[in-house]
Amino acid sequence: MKKIFTLVAAALLVAAPALFTSCDDDPWYDDEPWWYGNDEPWWYGYGDGDYGWNDNYYNNSDNDNDDYADDEADVLQGEWDGTMVYTNGDNGQKSSFYANMTFVRNNSDAIKGTGTEIDYTLDSNGNIDQQNDPLKFNWYIDEQTGDIYIKYTNTQNKSTFVMDASASQHGFRLDEKTGSFSGYMLGTNNNDMIYIDLKRVQNSEAKKLTRAVSSARFFGSSAVTPVTFGKQSLTTRR
Repeated sequence: MKKIFTLVAAALLVAAPALFTSCDDDPWYDDEPWWYGNDEPWWYGYGDGDYGWNDNYYNNSDNDNDDYADDEADVLQGEWDGTMVYTNGDNGQKSSFYANMTFVRNNSDAIKGTGTEIDYTLDSNGNIDQQNDPLKFNWYIDEQTGDIYIKYTNTQNKSTFVMDASASQHGFRLDEKTGSFSGYMLGTNNNDMIYIDLKRVQNSEAKKLTRAVSSARFFGSSAVTPVTFGKQSLTTRR
């Protein structure tokens, strides 16, 4: 049964009309991928072995975690909704669509957990036009770096991505005060790259998940270089 995001989707459609720009106006949407030739995409370096999913870390990172990582997991958990741009790193093809992502902690102290992502497009009235089947993923936070790792468990290649907390332009920003989560998911066992721009879904469940704090917390970079949200089209994950 399809989950309906009509209210959130309608708000996104009204709030960000400028995001729907012509592919011809955006250098990310060139007919010829710009890296063909002597250059490769900047994110290819994340697949060279320095980054990558760590099963031992995922299986053992649970309790007695660093306060910073615990706070980051506390802000990350819950439901997020917004825009996503997916780049196929082999041929440069872009797919822009809306995405709903939910992060669930394994327990109240865990800096890892599971999640669900549902990709969809909207019609001119802000109603769901097309919707993909849910994608399941596992996630964890590297306690030493604050990087967020995401592995899609029901894709053929178990596609894995990292969000680099220390990157100055192509990292991520997770902001409790504004309820925003934006940045780059960089392929570590694949050549693909994903850009997200999400807002927290303020339902009763999300309010229960986030504890009260004296000051709002944010993680990652203070500034993230945005990507234009082009013509809507869903993609099939590899």
